[in-house]
Amino acid sequence: MKYLRFAFAFSLISFSFSSCLRQAFDTPPDVSHLDPNIPCNVTLKQLSNIAFSMPATGAGSYRKLGDSTIYGIVTADDRSGNFYKQIVIQDTTGGITVSIAQTNIYNDYPIGRKIYIHLKGLVIANYKGLPEIGQSGSINGGTTAIAGIPSTLEATYITGASFPNTVTPQQVRLGDLVANPNKYLNKLVTIQNMEFDSSDVGITYAPSVYSGTIAASLTVYDCNDTNYTGASMIMYNSAYATFQTAITPSGKGTMTGIFSMYNTAQFLIRDTTDIVLNQPRGCK
Repeated sequence: MKYLRFAFAFSLISFSFSSCLRQAFDTPPDVSHLDPNIPCNVTLKQLSNIAFSMPATGAGSYRKLGDSTIYGIVTADDRSGNFYKQIVIQDTTGGITVSIAQTNIYNDYPIGRKIYIHLKGLVIANYKGLPEIGQSGSINGGTTAIAGIPSTLEATYITGASFPNTVTPQQVRLGDLVANPNKYLNKLVTIQNMEFDSSDVGITYAPSVYSGTIAASLTVYDCNDTNYTGASMIMYNSAYATFQTAITPSGKGTMTGIFSMYNTAQFLIRDTTDIVLNQPRGCK
């Protein structure tokens, strides 16, 4: 009897162990390195040019898109909270903002993920000067509004591809961004010899959400331009960003981020690792 009990117990253990092994082997393989190579017939530069052909102010406008496909690599997501319900993607020709009606988008489309977007049924707008695509558009009080792609329709429009991929920031001078903004909008750029305005040094990157102000507009300078002609720009930081309480450094160095537009030029960082000001202060 003892032998039978032992044999029965051993068989149960063996069954459980083999079941665990089968579960381990049944785990889906990692396919993050795979690319479905979906044919694309429109570049992000071409798509952006459609937006640039529409008015950015006044009545505003948006346009429904046809049966085309684009691809891009995510250069900015919502992980830090400085981008909200949107990602920015870039191909070899340019970049564009994609509005998605959900939070924690970075779980599906983190920085470095290649994605394909099927444009039929979506809209594009020149939103206060910035090319942006979304699920639908409307005009209210003379202002264009873009509704993001809902999570229930993401699979209809967006196909995730390989990860990770690297997009090297384009080295630019701030004066070039200001002088020719359409060339750089929605692109990941790095500007050297930058520093914060003296009034914006040693303060938090953004105010507390309890202050009643939802964002900070900090002034940054390009020290290469000794006359400061066209060499200043606004860095926009959300009060909901995870780095809201971090303190702005006083030195000079590089700033990396997404060149954007909200009626006037502005700069958005992904997090504070985009700011490397480890040289002595030099221009303001």
